[in-house]
Formats: sequence, structure tokens, C-alpha cells
Amino acid sequence: KGQLREEGHLNLDELSNEAWRTYFRFTQQEVERLVVVLQIPHPIKGRNRILQDARTGLCMLLARLAYPNRLSDLALKFGWRVERVSEITNTLLDFMVYKWKFLLDFNHHFFTPERLSAYAKAIHDKNQCPLSTCWGFIDGTIRQIARLLHYQRTCYNGWKRKHCLKYHAVVAPDGLIAHLFGPVEGRRNDAHLWQESGIQRYLEQYSHTTNDIPLQIYGDPAYGISRHLLSPYQGASLT
Repeated sequence: KGQLREEGHLNLDELSNEAWRTYFRFTQQEVERLVVVLQIPHPIKGRNRILQDARTGLCMLLARLAYPNRLSDLALKFGWRVERVSEITNTLLDFMVYKWKFLLDFNHHFFTPERLSAYAKAIHDKNQCPLSTCWGFIDGTIRQIARLLHYQRTCYNGWKRKHCLKYHAVVAPDGLIAHLFGPVEGRRNDAHLWQESGIQRYLEQYSHTTNDIPLQIYGDPAYGISRHLLSPYQGASLT
């Protein structure tokens, strides 16, 4: 067992800084700060009365999200039963969605006109980009799922030729996700997600400079062009 396996369970305090980064994508200090900032309950209480301390529970979830791990892999890593890892990570994930899901919409308290203007300047300054009012980028992405027993066409994406769920996101130049929408059926196109997400309403209200000059996001030709949306000419061949 050794120091890393106190009573058979993973001793997080004995992990090196490199191991924390590798397993959880955060340092020990950052994880402990996240526990406080995200207001994670201590202990985490599963539906089957399983209790887990907040830090270990968050590490389980981070490890699960950091890489496509099987539950059996995480159980071996942490030294707990598969059922415990599954219950704790799902309980914590449900809590996170319930508590913080509002941040997936456009958070205008964070993405202020000053911040959006700074994003636009950063994009403009990069390699002398001709765009001076573009602050972010929008695109869709898919996540493959198993083929359904019924209504298979609903989730079938003809372009990717697979059954999937679809999302779209607006990403700022510093890597922050300003807006996330989904999932929807895989057969839907980007224009449908644009309409259903309500992002246009947020942009009309908040996507401008302090002088009320409109700022835009940039997407592929499927999104079209509007006051707050830019896209290239469809079918254009650049030389």
C-alpha cells in the first residue's frame, strides 16, 4: 500500500505537483480553491448514503473529465469501489449543473463592454488581422452516441455519418467559453442551434463597446451575417 495507498485508498497529499497536473489538470492548491469557490458541499452525500469529502469527490470528477477513463480505471486509481466512484461523481456533477448552469449562458457581468473590446483588440493585433470589432468565435461540435433503437433519424448526422448529439459554443481568444448551448438532436444544423440558443438576444443587448459600437463574433458560412455575426463568403476559394 505505502504512503500513496493509506488504508488502500489514494492519499492525495502524497501526490507530486506533476501528478496533480497529470491526473486532474489542476495543482493541489487550485483544486482546494475550486472546492471553496464552487461551494462544493462537505461531505458530498450520494443517494445511497455514501459520503465523500469534497476535495476527493472533486478530484474524482476532474479525473473522469480530464481523460476518457472507465469507472473501473478510476476505481483502481482511487482505491474505492466502482459503485462509489460512480455515485460520487454523478452526484457532484448534478450539483455543479444545478448550482452553476446559469454560467453557460452569456454572463454579461463578466463579459463587459470593456472586456469584449479588449478581446477585439487582441484579435485585431494578432498578425494584423483586418477585423477590428470581432471578439469571439462560434462553432458547433458533436458527440457521438450509440445508435438508438427507435427514431434513429432524429440523432443521425448526415455530414458526419454517425448518430450524435450536437452543441455549439462561443469561445473568446483567451480560451474562455462565453456561451454554450446543447445538446440537441444530431440532425440539426448550426443555423438551428443559433436560433434556439437565444445567443442573438444576448449579443444584441451586450455585444458592443462602451461607445455603443457593435461588436461581432465570427462563425462559418452556415451562420450567415448580421449586426453581431460575421462569416466568410460561402464557397469562396482563398489564394
